[in-house]
Parts: sequence; structure tokens; C-alpha cells
Amino acid sequence: MLSFFLLYFVSNQGQAQILNIERARMEQDSANYFTGKGGLSFSMFNRNAGKDNPNNYLQLTFNGDLAYVSEKHSYLLLNYYNYLLVNYDSEELRNTVASTGYSHFRINVLRKKRLSYELFTQLQADKARGLEFRTLAGAGVRYRILKGENSSLYFGTGFMHEHEEWENPELEQKLIVSDLLKSTNYLSGKVKLNEQVSTEGIVYYQVGFDDNIDSFRNRVSGDLTLQVKLTNKFSFKTNFSCTYEDEPIVPVTRFVYAISNGIQLQF
Repeated sequence: MLSFFLLYFVSNQGQAQILNIERARMEQDSANYFTGKGGLSFSMFNRNAGKDNPNNYLQLTFNGDLAYVSEKHSYLLLNYYNYLLVNYDSEELRNTVASTGYSHFRINVLRKKRLSYELFTQLQADKARGLEFRTLAGAGVRYRILKGENSSLYFGTGFMHEHEEWENPELEQKLIVSDLLKSTNYLSGKVKLNEQVSTEGIVYYQVGFDDNIDSFRNRVSGDLTLQVKLTNKFSFKTNFSCTYEDEPIVPVTRFVYAISNGIQLQF
């Protein structure tokens, strides 16, 4: 089953793009098949900053998920990228105000069992917040709390190593580098409310002890999606995602969020 996003309208553009690993998982009992979804959008517009001083905007957004489900295991590849350029036609002003993206690969070993195992790795950047580069790799277990005809609930826990490189907006110095061993945990669920309405969500909690500040760094993030089926082919989707960090590596906004609405064609 392949899903393609035709329209993607953003109310508060995604500096809080949270990885929802459940979106690419399928509940079917069949095996040995590929599934995925992808979208590409391009926009160009201007906003005046004074009578003779318009700001010109160019934006490119890409998302693409691919999954392969075998008899025993599943393999997920999740990708997102957003690029926003301001004053692109000015020789004096050329400023990228947002460049955000990630690529995540995950293997679910023995996927049909109540207790299964996961291996994962990820690359990420968020230039708008000063995150030049983030890599992580880890492993954990995934436990099926419940699975019914119209609902499912899973809990995952494990450990990962996270490498980050940040620019400090208050200091002119080299990149600040952080390497932490973290506990990573999530609770995810899907509910089919009726034949037209369904929802899915995931909440992460990640924590690691940093010797540089002699304290724990905690991160909580979440992603919630509501889908309303309009016809057999079209659905309306609303998504909310957010992240909170109590001890960010550099002084940036601790709580960030994104709200988006879109039309999905499924075939």
C-alpha cells in the first residue's frame, strides 16, 4: 500500500519534526512485501519588509518512508528534509533561515512476537536551532501491551549513543560537541475510532548523564496524528509534534512544536 502526500500545509513550520516510527509499520499478517509513502513540495512567495524592500522566500520539503516486511523481521527507512531560503534573488542578502532533516533506519527482529528486538541508527540536522549534526545508534526491546482489531499499544526501551555538534548563538567559537550514552524509551499507540476516523501517537523519553554539567539531560518529545477518511482514496490529516529539553547543549528554546494539516491520497 503506497501513500502519497499531495498537499502539505504547515501552520508553524517544522522545527519540531519528531520521528514517528509507527507510521511506516503495517499491521497486516502478510509478509515479504515493500510499502512506503513519499511527498515533495516546492513553494515560492514574497512578503514586504517596507515599501521597496520585499523579502523573497523559497521552500523545498521532502518526506519519504520505505518499509520491507519479511516473515520474521521488518526494516524501516524514514526520511525528512526541509529547506527554506530568504532573499534568494538578492545579491546582498542570501540567508538560509531553516534547513532541517533526518534519516532513520530501524530493524525490528522477530516482529510478530510479543517481545521483539530493535536495532536503529539515525542522522539528523537542524540548522535553524544551531544543530549542525546529530548521529545516534542503539538497540532495545519492543513489547506489545495490547493488539486488537481497532487498537494497539506498544512500549519500547533501550540504550543509544548520541553524538551532537551545536553552534552557540551567544558565543563566537568552534562547535560545541557532546557525546552521551542515553536511555531511550517510547510508548506508541493506534486507535480506530470508527470507519472514518483514526488516530496514532508516540511519546519518547530520553535521558543521559553529562559529566560536563554533572547532571542529567532529559528530552521528552511527542507526535500525534488525527486522520479523517473523506473517501476511499482521500483522507484529511492533522498532526501535532513537540520536543522539550530541560538542559539543552546550547541556549536555545527548550520547547519547540509544529502543527500541520494535509490531504493524503492512498492507493
